[in-house]
Amino acid sequence: MADKLLEDEDYINLKRFNFSIKETLERYPDGVPDHLIAQALGIEESEVTELYEEVVLHLRELMKVT
Repeated sequence: MADKLLEDEDYINLKRFNFSIKETLERYPDGVPDHLIAQALGIEESEVTELYEEVVLHLRELMKVT
């Protein structure tokens, strides 16, 4: 799967949307629900918010934003 992610910028691990980010966003133009984000990432839905917050915190640290 890692190769596919690097080779295809439209790839997402969601079979029901033909593995396409574009198709997923067409279905959910106002934002993809957490359960689908979790499925695409291979994590539990309860982990989505925590992961998001960790990523944002890391970006803030890199960008020296308080």
